[in-house]
Amino acid sequence: MCLFARFVHGVGYAICLIDIYMGMYYNTIIGWAVYYLFASFSSELPWTKCGNPWNTENCSPVTGRVNETVTSTVATATTTAMSSMTTGAASAGVTLVASALGNSTMGTTHSHYYQYEHHLLSSTLPTILSNLTTSTMATVAGVVGGASAPALSSPAREFFERQVLEQYKSNGLDFMGPVKPSLALCVFGVFVLVYFSLWKGVRSAGKVVWVTALAPYVVLLILLARGVTLPGAAEGIRYYLTPQWDKLNNSRVWIDAASQIFFSLGPGFGTLLALSSYNKFNNNCYRDALLTSSINCLTSFLAGFVIFSVLGYMAQVQNKSIEEVGLEGPGLVFIVYPEAIAMMKGSVFWSIIFFLMLITLGLDSTFGGLEAMITALCDEYPRTIGRRRELFVLILLGLIYICALPTMTYGGVYLVNFLNVYGPGLAILFVVFVEAAGVFWFYGVENFSADIEQMLGKKPSLFWRICWKYISPTFLFCILIFSLLGYEEMLGEEYEYPEWSVAAGWALTLSSVLCIPTYMVYKFLISPGNCNDRLRRTFKPEPLIPTAIPGQLYTGTAV
Repeated sequence: MCLFARFVHGVGYAICLIDIYMGMYYNTIIGWAVYYLFASFSSELPWTKCGNPWNTENCSPVTGRVNETVTSTVATATTTAMSSMTTGAASAGVTLVASALGNSTMGTTHSHYYQYEHHLLSSTLPTILSNLTTSTMATVAGVVGGASAPALSSPAREFFERQVLEQYKSNGLDFMGPVKPSLALCVFGVFVLVYFSLWKGVRSAGKVVWVTALAPYVVLLILLARGVTLPGAAEGIRYYLTPQWDKLNNSRVWIDAASQIFFSLGPGFGTLLALSSYNKFNNNCYRDALLTSSINCLTSFLAGFVIFSVLGYMAQVQNKSIEEVGLEGPGLVFIVYPEAIAMMKGSVFWSIIFFLMLITLGLDSTFGGLEAMITALCDEYPRTIGRRRELFVLILLGLIYICALPTMTYGGVYLVNFLNVYGPGLAILFVVFVEAAGVFWFYGVENFSADIEQMLGKKPSLFWRICWKYISPTFLFCILIFSLLGYEEMLGEEYEYPEWSVAAGWALTLSSVLCIPTYMVYKFLISPGNCNDRLRRTFKPEPLIPTAIPGQLYTGTAV
């Protein structure tokens, strides 16, 4: 068995760089979960009510935005309007507006009432005031147009944005502010856990993974049992299971689906390759690949029930549609779900186990990415790094933590999203495409199938060979093109990134992508002979090197 063309060797360095970028912001997100976990150890969750030092005057609990007097207000407004018509057109308009807006503070206090009254004045009034003059209606419209609807925010949103992140103290990427000590301490604790889980390699990580991999399933089942008993959960699950076929025409859906697979299953990050390298030569990798992929997809499917059952509950409580309740990214995990937990009985318990689950899930993911990079470098440089693994892991994690400090500033959330898009987000698609092209086009599907036959005793079926050679690379290439064309959508709309940051982002993406052609040029320059000989050597597989393990061969360059 041998490696494919030497030029793809640069893919390994690109993956290492991507794993570093991911470690710079992913561990910060785990640090946010740690902050929430410690905040949950209280008699009442701090994001349950307003009135805290970090809350603003626009803070309004979601359960307090629906007033029982709305119906009586409608009746009063309608009665007043009908009686006012007898005194004249102008008087009717003014009296109605006064009864709907002027005699209560709801129109200037809560957006729910504003929206309701705006509907009242725009749909009910034309019928009631059908006999009014045009000038009177213009007067009414002017009064309504002058009413302002302040933007309300929930206690959970303000806790996340104003207490955990304190992003109001920054001005985006232009001025991110100083490092927040409490966040830096939480993230430092995450790095300490990661170090003592990885310093001994699979001997330590393998034991920790038994906890971090299995504990989330226990918590998911507990949260699912609680979620399906909530009012409105059936509506949320129905929304989750109802296909929206028109969405398939949206390229964004395919990009999100590919990103979900890349980040959950881990192809392209080197995690599967690094961990599977510890298996025996004749290990049934075919069975493991199907089992791992199936468990991953079924886990995501199970998590969907947990999320949408709670979203259905939130939609019913707030009298909104599920589309209006749901958020993407950190907003779903750190705003919507904690908001729902705060309204449950025993909210402290549910909050603790929820954020414990997030932490274990995050640690499990960061273990895989960093272990892939550490294993690759230790295998490539066994004398300089492999023999000093514990020291190397300490130095590596220390450097990543220092580089991650800007994500712990008051404006760090903007940098986290920035790194997510321009770090692994775009580059990983290109890297995986090059991997597929290198293996199935340059090395060849037949050679790859022969290697698998040597390991398993049977050749892969025609279905897999067609997928490898045609379907998979083509699909990856299309996803890559759509991602490059729609990168602005990946950044979101809540914050407009400055022009200089976009240029810096592409430089960040190219820093990992260029590892591949850079290694090709390097290999070409150091190879002996003329140009034809150098090209032949550059695209020639690595030589086979026997190892001390019976039945296994090593194909690296280090001896």
